[in-house]
Amino acid sequence: MADMIERLERRDEEALVLLRQHYGEYCYSILFHILRNHEDAEEALSDVWLRIWNSIPPARPKQLRAYLAKTCRNMALDYIKRDQAKKRSGMTLLLEEIAEVVSDSEWEHKEQNQALSAALNSFLHALRDEEQGVFLRRYWYGASIDELAKDYSCSASKISGMLFRTRKKLRKYLKKEGFWV
Repeated sequence: MADMIERLERRDEEALVLLRQHYGEYCYSILFHILRNHEDAEEALSDVWLRIWNSIPPARPKQLRAYLAKTCRNMALDYIKRDQAKKRSGMTLLLEEIAEVVSDSEWEHKEQNQALSAALNSFLHALRDEEQGVFLRRYWYGASIDELAKDYSCSASKISGMLFRTRKKLRKYLKKEGFWV
C-alpha cells in the first residue's frame, strides 16, 4: 500500500478510485457502526475520501488501513458533534460510558491528553486479546453489545460484564498512574 500512498502524494486521481474500491466497504462499516444510519454513513464516506485526498500529503501514514480507520472514526465523531444539538446518538452513550472513568478535567489539557493516551495504550496492551478486542470494538468502532456477542460466540450479558470489568480495571489503572478519575 506504500504505492497507493505515493500515488496519492503525486495527486493521482486513479489512486483515489482504487482506494475506494479496495477499502470502501471497510470504511463504510466503521462509519455505519458509529453513526447507525446508512444515509449519514454514505455522506460521511464521501467526506472521508475528500479528507484523505486533502491530508495525503502532507501526512504520510505508515499503515494505510489504520489511517483510514482513524479518519473514518474522526469523521463519524464530527458528524455526531454536528448532530448532538438535535438528538442523542448511540456513540454519545458510548462516550458517556467511558467518560465515567476519566474526568472532564483530564481532557482539557494537551499534555495530560498525551499522558492519558500513553496510559490508555499501556492499559490496552496489558489486556487479554479477547478483552482488548471487545473493548476496542465497543469504544473505538462503536460495535453494539449484540454484535460483539455474536462475533465472540457468547451472550450479551457476558460481553456487558466483560466491558464493565474492563472499565473498572481501567479506572483502577488510571488512578494508579496518577489520573484523577
